[in-house]
Amino acid sequence: MAADFDEPVFDEEFVRSAAFREPSARERARPPSRRERRRTRRAARRTGGRRRRRGREPSHRRAVFQLIGAVLVLFAISFALWWWNSAPRDAEPVRPVGPTVTHSPEPAPTPTSPATDAPPSEIPEV
Repeated sequence: MAADFDEPVFDEEFVRSAAFREPSARERARPPSRRERRRTRRAARRTGGRRRRRGREPSHRRAVFQLIGAVLVLFAISFALWWWNSAPRDAEPVRPVGPTVTHSPEPAPTPTSPATDAPPSEIPEV
């Protein structure tokens, strides 16, 4: 329904309730109270305002640490692959070990013969 030209668009009660007032110099000078700060934070959260940390670019120091970490990981991977594919190295050559005898038999008894018997000088023919 269109308003007539002679009628006001807004009634006086609406204008009184919608009037804005400027804060005084004293009100502007003081910092916001805890309650006001909390209220503004909650209102920002409700409207979908993001926290600064999520939307912020990473700092240069953080980027440098990430780069150093990536280089160290790549170095560790390449070292592990080199170690895996390299030929086995022995610190000192190993000599082959033969079978060890832990118990040796006693020597065979020598026949006791008189000292006067001389060994035969010739080999007997058979």
